[in-house]
Amino acid sequence: MSTLVLGAGMAGLSAAKTLKDAGEDVIVLEAKDRIGGRTFTNRTFADHPVEFGAEFIHGDKVALWSIVNELGLKTLHWQKTLDSLVHMEEGNWLSMSEARSRHPEFDITRSWLLPDVDPLPNEDWQSYLSRIGFDEKQLRYVRRSFANACGEGMRFLSASAVIRGLRSTLEQNGDGDYRILSGYDAIVNHLAQGLEIYLNDPILSVDWSGSGVSVQSLDGEKYEADSAIIALPLGVLLADGIKFQPGLPRHKQNALRGLRMGPVIKLVYKLTMPLAAKEVMAIYASSNPPMWWSPSFGHNTNENVWTAFVSGDWAMDLLVKGEEGALESALSSLKKELGLPELEASESHLQNWPDDPYTRGGYSFVLPGHHGAREKLAEPTPPLFWAGEACAQEHQAATVHGALETGLRAAHEVLNHNKIPAPIATKLRSKPKSPA
Repeated sequence: MSTLVLGAGMAGLSAAKTLKDAGEDVIVLEAKDRIGGRTFTNRTFADHPVEFGAEFIHGDKVALWSIVNELGLKTLHWQKTLDSLVHMEEGNWLSMSEARSRHPEFDITRSWLLPDVDPLPNEDWQSYLSRIGFDEKQLRYVRRSFANACGEGMRFLSASAVIRGLRSTLEQNGDGDYRILSGYDAIVNHLAQGLEIYLNDPILSVDWSGSGVSVQSLDGEKYEADSAIIALPLGVLLADGIKFQPGLPRHKQNALRGLRMGPVIKLVYKLTMPLAAKEVMAIYASSNPPMWWSPSFGHNTNENVWTAFVSGDWAMDLLVKGEEGALESALSSLKKELGLPELEASESHLQNWPDDPYTRGGYSFVLPGHHGAREKLAEPTPPLFWAGEACAQEHQAATVHGALETGLRAAHEVLNHNKIPAPIATKLRSKPKSPA
């Protein structure tokens, strides 16, 4: 049996590897000139890897650890309570640990030990938090950190989806955030090994009107197979640039209407001087950009590389300034906030994910009133099967491990449809060893 995998991100690669290991004929089609999708490790900006895309493993129980342990990759544990500084609303800087112990109103925005109150069906995240008692200061803290990490402002986030994710994240994913010191591309290259991958091959149409699938690419090439796994970014699907014939069923269209791609950018700087003590890995600022961390942390280097992570309206406010203006504005904001007017950058880079035509955003979120949209998008419609970060369960959304697991799930669905047993080696949910 044969399968086309559309997209060579983490979901597509994990699906293709699983199918190939099971003896399926697999071709992977990728629009970009590289593999990895939103995992994008740069090796020329500094003397150590710098992630222009996904950066962390979120949780010590997730499936990625099986590969990390298999490859013997070293990781750095981002111990936020010890190595992060927070600019408090009162104007002083505290360690994360001090901020949480001294300010209960701040601590709840990190622990998320909320009252057992269910969201209303169409309620957004900001309205929900206000209803259960969060004041304006707490909402600003949420916007600066949690909502920024979610990829969009609180008014756009489904409270039901967020609560569902919060309630199961620790149990299902485990605790902690970890960086692969040798770069995320170690995982990407491992999954891609031995696969037949065609780069620079954007898709124009997917015909699934018959018993199989016929895919036509921009250069006129036609590919045919028994089935296809759609592992494209949500932003690409929402742009409606790929024609499905026949059109997608109503439940699939409804799912797409309930999901959006958050505008996420990264601004990366090689600074001419340290901006904090060597024990500090991250800074939670009170201005735009609100979140900074150092890719140099944990490496034996004299480089001072810092990344600003920005999403939602904050990202759009920077992007309207243009690339040079955005980079200057973010660095100027950091100088003022730290009181370091002499801080300069010898090199800088803006990774503009919303502007990437083959991504069109950072990662997905569920709109208010559309709880369950992810599950509907993930449902198989043979001979089409669905994978990608937007198809992940809520506690795995916006993560690399979530994308990887959707690829495994979609591949198993193809194999079950074709009545082919899945190889044990591709079932990565076994309990991992303790992370490094």
